[in-house]
Amino acid sequence: MDSSEAKEEIKKAADIVEVIGQYVELKKRGQNYVGLCPFHSERSPSFTVNQNKQIYHCFGCGKGGDVFTFWMEYHNLAFPQSLKDLAERYNIPLPQRRDLYADRKKTELKEQLFKINDLAGRYFHNILLRSADGKPGRDYFSRRHISQETISNFRLGYAVKRWDGLVNYLRSKNSALDRAAKAGLLVPKDNEEYYDRFRGRIIFPIFDLNHHNIGFGGRILDDSLPKYINTPETPIYHKGYYLYGLDSAYANIREKGLAIIVEGYLDMLVLRQHGISNVIATLGTALTSDQIRRLKGYTKDVVVLFDPDEAGRKAALKSFPLFLNEGISAKVVVLPQDEDPDSFVNKHGSDAFKKLLGRAASIFDFYLDQALANMDTGVDGQIRVLKEVLPVFINLDQGATRSLYVHRFAEKTGINEATVWEELRHHTNASQLKGRFSTVQDPRKYGSDLQFLNLLVYYPEKIDTFRDQEWGLIVSDPEINKIIEVIMEKFPSEGNLDRIEEFLDTPVAKEQFRVILMSKPFYSEESVSQAVSEFEKKITRVKVSQSIRKASAEGDMEMLNRLIREKQDLDSNSKNVTKPKHTNNS
Repeated sequence: MDSSEAKEEIKKAADIVEVIGQYVELKKRGQNYVGLCPFHSERSPSFTVNQNKQIYHCFGCGKGGDVFTFWMEYHNLAFPQSLKDLAERYNIPLPQRRDLYADRKKTELKEQLFKINDLAGRYFHNILLRSADGKPGRDYFSRRHISQETISNFRLGYAVKRWDGLVNYLRSKNSALDRAAKAGLLVPKDNEEYYDRFRGRIIFPIFDLNHHNIGFGGRILDDSLPKYINTPETPIYHKGYYLYGLDSAYANIREKGLAIIVEGYLDMLVLRQHGISNVIATLGTALTSDQIRRLKGYTKDVVVLFDPDEAGRKAALKSFPLFLNEGISAKVVVLPQDEDPDSFVNKHGSDAFKKLLGRAASIFDFYLDQALANMDTGVDGQIRVLKEVLPVFINLDQGATRSLYVHRFAEKTGINEATVWEELRHHTNASQLKGRFSTVQDPRKYGSDLQFLNLLVYYPEKIDTFRDQEWGLIVSDPEINKIIEVIMEKFPSEGNLDRIEEFLDTPVAKEQFRVILMSKPFYSEESVSQAVSEFEKKITRVKVSQSIRKASAEGDMEMLNRLIREKQDLDSNSKNVTKPKHTNNS
């Protein structure tokens, strides 16, 4: 079996609704399934999956394709790795020659980084469990009540306090040190040598949803700084995209309908030990829209643990519009003074923690309560809070939601609501105005170009009718022209239109073709023949018009008069192309 055969076998075996449904909550709507797009911010679902055609398309951001496209986009993988993942999932054999793929080098680099990270993870883990050098790490985990089961399940480790501990180990395994540097494990020196990035730290391996070890977090054991360091950005690790523990928690998050987000690795681990299985942690950064977007495929309810101080207040304010614009209901749990999730659950138990969850406040109310508690009295305090919150309101989607929160803010702070709206108008910047004006659609996309393409897609038996005609004369949109060219070229050999998108070379053409596939036929069975006739007449009219211009330019009055009469006859017989009549198919 070659790669193309393997791909076709996987497409036959894989149900795109089942694959995407693992990561996006889909609901049946007519002939399609819809959900919130995992690739851009939206509150109303425009992400559409068609089970019959085995494709998806987002009418909001335009992304779409088949099961392979989704796997590559969602997991940030190249095609070869996606092919391998899906083949393993559906027990499809793959060809052995990996050099068949154009992006072989990129894929091989990622595979090497996965392997080196896995090797380093095993090294750190073995040091912690078995080496005398790992005693500081073992003592620390013991003091923090981290069990041996947790250490094993999460493959926790320890990095020795030396410059060359991992360097020497990787050399002994004949691993390429330059690749280990690309993975963020080593730091290059001026003399083409390397030293360990992680030294004298307990180690937390980070995994993606495919259980690849993509990076590490390291915590120092004394008071030196920085307290935490993480793998830098690499070809396989992007800290603003992943969440610690999501690979082992997403099923429980979906089952419970709730995700709990904490800030620290250890907080997450201790909560997991106490049976709270739907908890995850950030990776040393503020929450990002990418992280929140990944969560919304599993749940619409999130509880975040912020500290009840200035930093916690600002973190809540910053994350509030991210949650709201993704359509996620976010609440905040405030722990007692001088407590963190780790200490609280060890001291009071999981039942007490669950009671705290039940008293969680909305993220905006948490912010307001913290802001008002720390607000200076008088006008100066009001001005400071208003300036702080205005950028947040600007980042909220316009409409009823923004109005609701502006009203609540004015009510709680005592600031006149009209004043808040006036300040909002002053803060609206030019880029937002440009974004609103740029959403005007190209009307040509909804003219006869699209109607002609729809006719060919849903009544492919009519393709041969136009193959030898000058159909290009009636298609003005260059992307639709490309699609029809591919259809005319590939349909005879392919026998169907299922693979046409693979032969399109621009994202716009691919998107336009998916939109057609997701739409209904414009013409009913009864009106197809008339539509074909009208398109043929339109081609003839355009040809006559071109000939009229040519005869006029050459001064051939006899020919010009004959062509004008011919055009008049055509115009009187048919004024417009048949108006599309949607079928009743759902």
